[in-house]
Amino acid sequence: RLRGAVRIPTETFDGAPTDGSDAWYDKFYALEDYLQNTFPDVFAALKLEHFATHGLLLTWTGSDTSLQPIILMAHQDTVPVPDETIRRWTHPPFEAHLDAEGWVWGRGVGDCKNLLIAELSAVSELLRTGFTPTRTVHIAFGFDEEGGGVHSARAIAAHLEDVYGLDSVLLIVDEGGGVQPDYLGQTWVLPSLAEKGSVNIKVSVNVPGGHSSIPPVHTAIGILSALVSTIEAHPPRLALSARNPFAAFTMCLAEYGTIDDELRGLLAHERTWPAAAEVMASRDPGDAARLSTTQAVDIVGGGVKVNALPEEAHAIVNHRVSADDSIRDIYTRYISLLSPVAAQYNLSVVGFDKFPPVGATRYLQLSSPSGAEASPVTPATGAAWEYVHPLIARRRHFFPDAIVAPYLSTGGTDTRSYVNLTRAIYRFQAVREDQRALIHTVDERIHVDGHLSTIAWVHALIQNADAFRAE
Repeated sequence: RLRGAVRIPTETFDGAPTDGSDAWYDKFYALEDYLQNTFPDVFAALKLEHFATHGLLLTWTGSDTSLQPIILMAHQDTVPVPDETIRRWTHPPFEAHLDAEGWVWGRGVGDCKNLLIAELSAVSELLRTGFTPTRTVHIAFGFDEEGGGVHSARAIAAHLEDVYGLDSVLLIVDEGGGVQPDYLGQTWVLPSLAEKGSVNIKVSVNVPGGHSSIPPVHTAIGILSALVSTIEAHPPRLALSARNPFAAFTMCLAEYGTIDDELRGLLAHERTWPAAAEVMASRDPGDAARLSTTQAVDIVGGGVKVNALPEEAHAIVNHRVSADDSIRDIYTRYISLLSPVAAQYNLSVVGFDKFPPVGATRYLQLSSPSGAEASPVTPATGAAWEYVHPLIARRRHFFPDAIVAPYLSTGGTDTRSYVNLTRAIYRFQAVREDQRALIHTVDERIHVDGHLSTIAWVHALIQNADAFRAE
């Protein structure tokens, strides 16, 4: 089932059409057909609705509609496979090769078709055994989580808000943290209680053109290089604070992890958390990402012909926004950081939400089409947590000494569109981190055992949610 889904390319690109009915998205018809043919029992028993053409919402109506529903999420799309990387794959990215050691290789097998197929497989198994829910279960599959501008998750969420109202859902589960074995002396089960925000900043250098036989000392591309170097030489500050759910993980780490006395001492008092953040960031790039707003220069462009001076050159920088920062803080930082460099090259600065003066020929333009602040934090207390925490802890059947700890997702998910429906949003897949590898890059893969454990956990989640009653 999983391999069949991986064999259907569903790549999404930045700048894709904003209309879900556009023929560009017709590739998703093939995936829906495959799902309906593979899970005929599920599509016969559950109500199917479409949003933005290819967004899918399956509803398993419970016998007691007074109970708050639950929502299980995944997304149908994947990041692209650049043509120039195909030869570097051990197995072709859309072959879904199953090797002798139990690994399934392919684009999207870990993000996010494992979870999508696991949710449908769990429902199929429950139907086979005659289970009928008391509590309504929704399964929501958007199709442009990795990019594109349709915002299919937003369309599904808006519909559910119309049906149920605000704060009306018991809990939501989507992709996110997993099981981290053998990390600092423990096995950790890590549901993410929040995710960082995201914003893209375009840095554009605009200068007069001309013939490349009579060049200036610095072309637009050369000036852009200086600006990019300045950005990378000044990363955002580190911060460890109670606003960040990663702080709760560090408290668990101090109590249960095998860490040195220096770090344990720094974590013991909030006044020494800044020093603790420096130590943790220096030791682990993942921890560094969870302790700051990150920046990655991902796209550059400029120049159209080898003998023509570029009149424009640009870079796009992706930031994942910490709970200790805001998008406005990032804007302010760019103005402060890059204005001296612009002055060095005789460029005026056109800040965010502004336009260059008429007739201007030398300027640095900073822009950002849109962004999302860091998400609200799911409480590690209350009815939903008291229900979910023991269920997540059931992973101890597999890992007897595992520690359950709150965590932070560095990437974004479709849950950002669902925050009005509940505060109880858990980003978690019951997969050991050593059973999935190389998400978003060459040789993405997941072990069959990881896929089976995801199915088993969703199977248990639905049944436990059905039995749960808030006191």
